[in-house]
Amino acid sequence: MPRTGRGKMGALAQSWIASLDRNTRLRLRRTALASLDYLLTGIILLGFAWIGTIPFRVPVILLTVGIIINSVFLTAIASGFSRRWRDPAMTATQVMAACATNVAGLLLAPQLAHLFIVLLFMPLSYASLHFSTRMYLATWYYLSITLGLAIAAVGDLVDVAPLKSLPEQLLFWLVAVVALGRFLSISAAVSRLRTDLKSKNEELQSASDKLTVLASRDELTGLWNRREFMRLLQDEARRAARSQTSFCVAIIDIDHFKEVNDKYGHLVGDAVLHEFGQMLEFSRRATDSLGRYGGEEFTLLLQGARLSTATVALERTRNLIAQHDWSEIAPGLDLTISAGIGAWHPGDTLTAVINRADAALYEAKRAGRNCVRTVAR
Repeated sequence: MPRTGRGKMGALAQSWIASLDRNTRLRLRRTALASLDYLLTGIILLGFAWIGTIPFRVPVILLTVGIIINSVFLTAIASGFSRRWRDPAMTATQVMAACATNVAGLLLAPQLAHLFIVLLFMPLSYASLHFSTRMYLATWYYLSITLGLAIAAVGDLVDVAPLKSLPEQLLFWLVAVVALGRFLSISAAVSRLRTDLKSKNEELQSASDKLTVLASRDELTGLWNRREFMRLLQDEARRAARSQTSFCVAIIDIDHFKEVNDKYGHLVGDAVLHEFGQMLEFSRRATDSLGRYGGEEFTLLLQGARLSTATVALERTRNLIAQHDWSEIAPGLDLTISAGIGAWHPGDTLTAVINRADAALYEAKRAGRNCVRTVAR
């Protein structure tokens, strides 16, 4: 065939392989490696036949059988026919076919029984990547019986020490080297799979952590969202009930925030909410929890705090907001807040403490805004 013809055939083959999905390419690669095992075994057996240990018909028969078997497997995988089965790679079928070929070799050339028993481990090493416990036990059972029957059938003909000449020693050494190489290649594949699995698990954990953050954080401010804040509040209520202590909940509202949106636009409003959230986050205690309750309302859980302590903290925050230079976001912009604080005591429900904070916020609004009010009971 002209060189250009070979180039076209190679390009077509590469294009066809590239068109296959990744899993199909992996299945074809593994089956092609199995074909290589058949070929290497056939070449070694030809060496034994060349020096007179076995008849030439043995390698010819086994090599022919190997070519036919793997041609069937390659065709079934490449055509997509095998996808209709539970295992598209036909691992169990390929392993059993290879084992049956080695048992046939033992029957055809009993003087090399030890060689074919060694070669049995090569296809079985592929099974370690795919076999379930049930498949492993079934294969072990049937192969043990088959091998026992085969050995019994040729027992009188078995010569377990055919390594009398240097060529026989070299050929057996070559069999051992090839078998060891295939075992090591499978071990390397298992190691790569383990490494890939570890990497995938780390990626999955990272993605899970990100999803957890997205599910619990407010997108605009980065603070806890309402659902997560309520969960934290529930946890704090359980802790406080066990220790017979109290805590406070504050609802903080930006005064006249609707006017900010109407005058400056919603983009400026979003910038205000983000900046406001960051200031609240900066001013809170490390033990407190802060969340966006909705719109321009924010909630603050003051762990272990009494009303007097919570009031001092919220007054400090109120002054911080009122004195802040908001003109960097929009010229002429000034903001104040109103806050209501409710105290929780053992035996209270969360609804009760939130209602107290909400009632206190309503009182702050009625008092003219830019102030903090409390409700104890």
